[in-house]
Amino acid sequence: MKKSEQTRNHIIEKTMELIQEGSGDIDKITVRNIAERADVGMGLINHYFQSKNILIEICIQRMITGVVTSFHPELKKDQTGPEGVTAQIACQVTDFLISHPQISKISILGDMKSPAAADNTMMTVKGFASSIAGAEEMQNEAEIAFMLVAVLQVAFLRKDTLEQALGIDFNDKKQRDQFIIKLVEKLMA
Repeated sequence: MKKSEQTRNHIIEKTMELIQEGSGDIDKITVRNIAERADVGMGLINHYFQSKNILIEICIQRMITGVVTSFHPELKKDQTGPEGVTAQIACQVTDFLISHPQISKISILGDMKSPAAADNTMMTVKGFASSIAGAEEMQNEAEIAFMLVAVLQVAFLRKDTLEQALGIDFNDKKQRDQFIIKLVEKLMA
């Protein structure tokens, strides 16, 4: 690995540490903080990443990729069939979004800004498609998974509007889970 690539990766790793230490509150992270943690000049950060926001977005995408690839939902035994399993997984994924709002928002908006077949959104779609795959006569698992992820992302990003328009408080776990269960039922009907 070239020294420039090592330096770039080192800056990313140190920035990820700062993000995790700050519980995802990226507004408190400055280029100066990053430079001090990585033991590099501030100009080097701008050279490699052009801006703090681009660097933060790269870090968030890596962090979310780690979460998505290591996600193993805890399924209750009373939920059987693809519909129940999918609803449980959707509730757990959405719980993560709610408990990590800044990181989740950056990841979702980053995927929308620069969509890719292997981005975090599409990895989540693939995960849902595999939970749906056990459904009888389901021919469009990926399509249903895509619709599910899209609705969950929009509901998360627009949770204030959701409450105003439909009276659903997405921050309230019970209301959120009921919304998700109803969504899954409708998509998989």
